Amino acid sequence: MDPVAPGDRSEAELLRRLKAGDQQAWAEFVQMMTPRLLNYLRRNLPTMQDAEDVLSETLIAAVHALPSFDGKASLATFIFSLAYRKIADFYRKRQDVVELSDQRASAGVTSKAVEFEEVIDRLPETTKQVLLLRYHVGLNVGEIAQVIDRSYKGTESLLSRARQQLREALEDAGFEYG
Repeated sequence: MDPVAPGDRSEAELLRRLKAGDQQAWAEFVQMMTPRLLNYLRRNLPTMQDAEDVLSETLIAAVHALPSFDGKASLATFIFSLAYRKIADFYRKRQDVVELSDQRASAGVTSKAVEFEEVIDRLPETTKQVLLLRYHVGLNVGEIAQVIDRSYKGTESLLSRARQQLREALEDAGFEYG
């Protein structure tokens, strides 16, 4: 009996095809990952253009990193790890910071939504990232640990503290929930 789950088998097959240089596999991979990846990048970068630029950089990095990818992590973890690093690179290079709330307000986003975004944006960067990776991207604790290069237990603890920090920040900003 084969102990590999069907989903794992299809991902392993896709990885095999990607490593073999199969262009159709690459198209499938890009189509499968781009919506979630672009959504994650858009949430972390000032403009849609920045998100699209970093998406391109991330996909180029994936092409270069794929030969050394061992397949122990999921393809999602692999690509989000690259995106996480590309976001850090973006901010290291960037001199001028765009005021996100002004952009969101001008895009017709409600004031409560803007306030909520501002609360999240004021969180420490690692806190913000683990919350986004968990609740916006949908990665599990193990996948987040791989993305941020921390232990499972350390990531679990970080996620717990992040939830508490978010709860306190929202309460301080006057948000009610429960």
